Amino acid sequence: MKVVIDTNVFVSGWLWGGVPARIFKLARNQQIVICASDQILAELNKTLSQNKLKPRFRDLGLTVEELQKGTEELVEIYPILERSFPELRDPNDWMILATAIAAQADVIITGDRDLLTLENHENIYILTAREFLNRYFT
Repeated sequence: MKVVIDTNVFVSGWLWGGVPARIFKLARNQQIVICASDQILAELNKTLSQNKLKPRFRDLGLTVEELQKGTEELVEIYPILERSFPELRDPNDWMILATAIAAQADVIITGDRDLLTLENHENIYILTAREFLNRYFT
């Protein structure tokens, strides 16, 4: 099963664990494939570099570079081109849909309400981390 994980899920999983971190474990155990694009990785790096997250990195004894490297080792990269999706409430979410389409993903995992309102796109389900685990791994 191929999934695309939104930046908010990566950040939550890496920095706070919980349900999103369980998805990383599924990937490490080769039960799912996490698909990403250079654009998603760039957004993740930008998000992780925010000053408000620095205390959390100190608490965990980690660096942005270590998490970025861990992410790159966990995902398969798919090339995408910028495009428009008129159905998106937030046009900045284009890279998530474009990556899912390029990867022929089964599911997009996100906490972003703008994406979740779509429910699916081109037969790709859009679910929260908890919904994903409940639907496929319980």
